Amino acid sequence: MEKPLNERESDGRTVWIDEADEAENISKRRDTAFNVAIGKLLDTNGSLETVMQTGEAFGRGLFADYIKEKPNEWTMEEWLNSTVEHIFNPLGNAFTFSKIANDEVKSLLTRCPLQENANEPHVASLFTYGFMRGLLLSAFPRGELLMGDTSEAEGSRMTEFIFKTNALYKDRFERERVKSSFDITKKL
Repeated sequence: MEKPLNERESDGRTVWIDEADEAENISKRRDTAFNVAIGKLLDTNGSLETVMQTGEAFGRGLFADYIKEKPNEWTMEEWLNSTVEHIFNPLGNAFTFSKIANDEVKSLLTRCPLQENANEPHVASLFTYGFMRGLLLSAFPRGELLMGDTSEAEGSRMTEFIFKTNALYKDRFERERVKSSFDITKKL
């Protein structure tokens, strides 16, 4: 597939630049961040905190770089539309949304190429949670990402996520609960 050339002005002249596809760029960036997370996990003898921190930093970085129009105050619908269009879709992630409200979104992650293709799918799952949490907290610093059940349906893995703009007190412990639900160290 031939990549289109993009027209740019430089010193009063028109130049044509061959730019890589955004989906390719963001996927390479994800793969690099994930490999860093795996390296840190191995270097720290299985510290899940390093995977979580790397995922969250990756999510914050994507938000800063790929979400160009940032309102002073986000609505959940604005955030969702922007992140789906500019981040989740280019990464190949697919969601089914069952509830979209002002203060929360309930969803099922029905496709995650990183988890499907990684040699370490449990590490990929924790990294994915971290990156989605970093995205959410970039717009809603008082929010939280809750992770529900993971199940298999028609040979496909699905994970329930609830994105909240304002976390309840009990929601503040979700990050630690999610980390404790992964038993990655036995798999290393």
